[in-house]
Amino acid sequence: MEELKGAVEKVTTQPNVDKDNVFVLTNSEGAIHAVNYQLQAKNNRFKGLVLTGAPGRAIGEVSRSQIYEQAQRLPDAEALMKTYDNAIADFIADKPPAKDTVLPEGNIKLIVLSLWNPANLPFSRELWCYSLPEYIPKIQEPILVIIGKKDIQVDWKDDGQELESASAQKTAVSFFYPENANHVLKHEVKPREEITAQYAALSYNAPNAELDKETVDAIFNWLIKHTQK
Repeated sequence: MEELKGAVEKVTTQPNVDKDNVFVLTNSEGAIHAVNYQLQAKNNRFKGLVLTGAPGRAIGEVSRSQIYEQAQRLPDAEALMKTYDNAIADFIADKPPAKDTVLPEGNIKLIVLSLWNPANLPFSRELWCYSLPEYIPKIQEPILVIIGKKDIQVDWKDDGQELESASAQKTAVSFFYPENANHVLKHEVKPREEITAQYAALSYNAPNAELDKETVDAIFNWLIKHTQK
């Protein structure tokens, strides 16, 4: 919160910035920080928020869905997920990791162990249980939520539906689901069912990766609409 507050203060002191006309564009977890800032800020509030790749489920639930997909490619997937769920239950209950918790070497084990890292606590536990739909309806300023249909980190149907349901009474919240945008708004031609976590990680910053034009146009059109005086 303090880092974001300091960044906004720095931006709004620039001579070519209209401090009363500042919007924020976020990605993924960044949506959480921007929303929290907006709910607490007394000065230098954003005029509007663009939340891309925004999670509509609790962060822990989103992470579990990602890990579940990875686990399906490993032997004993069911046992692995049971071990993972037990470890997360201990984490949420503020218990130390069980000594008999055995996870295969790889990304899943690294994620679980990182949660108990003293440098991450207690933030990681608070983040794990955080659900964005609880807070978006409390914001009065206009919001644009964008989730690409080629995003494999959040799901445009599952997460989008949760956010839409929570915002049903808020006319200032709009949604856009571009057909070929991935999690970082790059244009993706591969069918979603063929996109793996490994492929996505390598393609985000690939030399030939380009921003999805449909998404960029939607953002600019929304900004123009909300900056007209």
